[in-house]
Amino acid sequence: MVDIHFLGTGSAYPGSERDNTSICFSNGGYHVLIDVSGNPCRKLKQLQVDLSELDAVVFTHFHIDHIYGLPSLLWGMWLEDRKKPLRILCDYRNKKKLQDWLSTMEADKWPIAFPIEVETFDGDQEERLLSGGKMTFSCFKALHSVPTVGLEVQCADRLVVYSSDTEINERIRRYDHIDLLIHEATSARKLAGNHSSLVEVVEKYDMEKIDEVVLVHLSDKEPYEEEVARIGLSKVVIGEDLMTKRV
Repeated sequence: MVDIHFLGTGSAYPGSERDNTSICFSNGGYHVLIDVSGNPCRKLKQLQVDLSELDAVVFTHFHIDHIYGLPSLLWGMWLEDRKKPLRILCDYRNKKKLQDWLSTMEADKWPIAFPIEVETFDGDQEERLLSGGKMTFSCFKALHSVPTVGLEVQCADRLVVYSSDTEINERIRRYDHIDLLIHEATSARKLAGNHSSLVEVVEKYDMEKIDEVVLVHLSDKEPYEEEVARIGLSKVVIGEDLMTKRV
């Protein structure tokens, strides 16, 4: 079983109740953080994920709301005297930005006591990224304004798919069955370029093939509850910060 911890479920728009979307997958003592938003150390602690045991960070893309918590995460790890290497994975087109940012932080002068291992992938291709805790993470191309990947997480016979920031994606439609689909819904009804709405998610994917949908990347003042009530599908869940799902 995989524990999926939602550190944040908000969109890039400033919100009063949600932090920006960031998700941690945990199983068998192996932990992978997908994107890093506000105050990641506090949230990981609240979710019982030890900072010294986080194995990897995967950046789906390099928009600010998905990456800005990295300095805070590394600083907290350093303060807790982490020694274990940390893998950070990003699209090859963002490698220089990431390395320049790490250099600007001057972590080597703190001095940081653990190796940071930067690894890259080609976000235009489907490829396996990493494995651990009986989980296998693979990426596929998302439909966004900058190079972005969605993620497939396989654990035994369980399949979790995370859309990341995207328009409705034909790649996701091709799955025969998804145990849990984590999908962005920047709006409830209205169409927004490079993003999806709740209505689109429900209408354009085959809900018969999906056991449960958790909506993330949510914006303030959008009528999500009203739309979920209208749709009448209990399998559609509005994500909440610090929520954990077990699959």
